Amino acid sequence: MSSETELYAALSASVALAAIVGTKIYPDAIPEDKTPPAVVYQRASTDPVITISGQMMAETARFAVTSWSATREQADGAADAIVAALSVADHKPAGRSAGIDPETGLFATTIDVDWWHTF
Repeated sequence: MSSETELYAALSASVALAAIVGTKIYPDAIPEDKTPPAVVYQRASTDPVITISGQMMAETARFAVTSWSATREQADGAADAIVAALSVADHKPAGRSAGIDPETGLFATTIDVDWWHTF
């Protein structure tokens, strides 16, 4: 199982998040045929955990998990549900930021999270 698979499982198990975005949780970008509200997750970085003998045994992946919506209130509500879903999976947020896409007018709230994954 990959870090992405584990993250997706944690997000898709959230009843509160599903109440806002349904099953619209995607890697990298919202598909063109889907409309917000939706959640997108992207791997921002990876730090390998290497033993003294040079074997990679784990990694810490930093993800940006972004809720997209037509309103700030809904984007923030989905972000709150993301934080709750991460907590259930024993992962705490590392940061939170907000934005807006000037081309689409969509609001975004991004939760950064570090995900520990062993091989």
